[in-house]
Amino acid sequence: MPEDRIDLLKIAKVEDVQLEKGQEVLTGTLHLTIHNLIFHHDDPSQEELWIPYPIIHTVERRPPSLQTGRHPLYIRCRDFLIVTISMLKGGEAQDVYDSIQKLTCVTSTEQLYAYAYKPQPPFTAQGGWRIYDPTKEYERMGVQTTNHQWRYTVINRDYTYSPTYPRTFVVPQKISDNVLNYAGKYRSKARIPALSYLHWHNMATITRSSQPLVGFKQARSIQDEKLIEAIFESNLPPSQDGKAVYGSTAANLIVDARPVANAVGNLARGAGTENMENYRGCKKVYIAVDNIHVMRDSLAKMSEAMQGAENNGQVNRIGLQRSNWLKHLNILLEGTCTIVRSVHVYNSHVLVHCSDGWDRTAQLVSISELCLDPYYRTFEGFMVLIEKEWISFGHKFADRCGHLSNEKYFVNLSHTGGNAATNTIKDMQNKFYKSNYYQRETSPVFHQFLDCVYQLVYQFPTRFEFNERMLIELHYHVYSCQFGTFLFNCERERVTHQPESKTSSIWDYFNSYKENFVNPLFDPKKNEDIVDGGGVLFPDARKIRYWAQLFNRNDDEVNEMPVYATVGNGPL
Repeated sequence: MPEDRIDLLKIAKVEDVQLEKGQEVLTGTLHLTIHNLIFHHDDPSQEELWIPYPIIHTVERRPPSLQTGRHPLYIRCRDFLIVTISMLKGGEAQDVYDSIQKLTCVTSTEQLYAYAYKPQPPFTAQGGWRIYDPTKEYERMGVQTTNHQWRYTVINRDYTYSPTYPRTFVVPQKISDNVLNYAGKYRSKARIPALSYLHWHNMATITRSSQPLVGFKQARSIQDEKLIEAIFESNLPPSQDGKAVYGSTAANLIVDARPVANAVGNLARGAGTENMENYRGCKKVYIAVDNIHVMRDSLAKMSEAMQGAENNGQVNRIGLQRSNWLKHLNILLEGTCTIVRSVHVYNSHVLVHCSDGWDRTAQLVSISELCLDPYYRTFEGFMVLIEKEWISFGHKFADRCGHLSNEKYFVNLSHTGGNAATNTIKDMQNKFYKSNYYQRETSPVFHQFLDCVYQLVYQFPTRFEFNERMLIELHYHVYSCQFGTFLFNCERERVTHQPESKTSSIWDYFNSYKENFVNPLFDPKKNEDIVDGGGVLFPDARKIRYWAQLFNRNDDEVNEMPVYATVGNGPL
């Protein structure tokens, strides 16, 4: 594999290269390896800049600069780094452009950086690939230890029942695999309601699924209805030890994460949303989280405003507001509060789904669990949460993060002159941001989850064992493809490709350098204080803010400080 890729390198080294990064202009030597672009500064006090090819989003080869005569390449990265590298010779610029294009636009996952990366020195921690054990984690919650209303099913042991679901998952004890076989035909991709979380306080649950296949004919499934009824009847009686549980007025919820119009629109495709006449003892709410295309467009607009490309490098605050990014986060956190309140205060069960149950569903379920269970706010627990709700339950990391890039993200404008070049660049950028013609599957779904976690860490600074730096590094490495953890779309693909035997786990990296990612304000006693909410967090969706550090910005550049001055005054 590496030998084949070396042939793609037209040039390995260019001297006297000028690099522009923000307001900095530096000179040095550019090195191209088969997995990284490396800029070595002439000034020995400056650190080298390493850019893994998978993190490169777009490259424009622009016309020669009238001021310097140099030939620039304008590079945008998925971690929001923007650099311009300029060479003295047009031939060198073309060779670098061609090499980056070929090495970025790989055709298979096994060609990505993770398959060549060897940590030096080796990681001191080794258990990353085994950090999540489904049986151990569900037993921790009480499945078949303190609560016998649930069982493990191996109906999906060979991934033929539901190719995107985990091999082992948890369903109500009273529901047989025969019922599951029928129920699977009624849920998109056979992603039936399965247990995500069993609440320590009252045995109320969060389950997750995909949409029901209702269609215009209003199809129904008795087996699906029985499965959900069994879920909603699974917790212990509302009276324990002769004392009533606070707020124990069961109001079980089906949470459809989509806007109503989106949910109803899916009827035309033979899918849709539950007909509540068929589901007793519960009600349905819509959270109105927009789809992946809206989120992709929103991030592009926010990124443009943050980077100030058309505002002399200054943040465009109006552009930030028009991106609607905070509005989307607000909806996610409001939805989280609805779920947390239902489970913890109202002693009720919540089933969450969107269309296929691997984007909006993963966001709402995992953020809610962070608020409900102090374990997930520990260093280890956060890793387990991501493994369970995102990796095991089949979030499409490869598709959503665009790990295999496309040559349409590379545009050569070197022969276009003057204003025509500027107009062409703007036209091209508009195409990138709308992304109507390529990679419609990409979307910042996991990025939004990390942003919501950042909001929680900011509002409750003593409740999390990990810090903001860990979140930023997670965002970076989801795109860098340096580790095998996030490379595939579902558990079945991972079992097929076995990255654990060929790549490093990101959790070994974090555990080996844990001291860099620990929050010094963390106070585990706060999570045990029953008077202070028993470790349950209720975020204030009105007090969200832009995640400045992710864009290498300062808070005062992007956030109106007086508006956010009271953040965190709730229970810490």
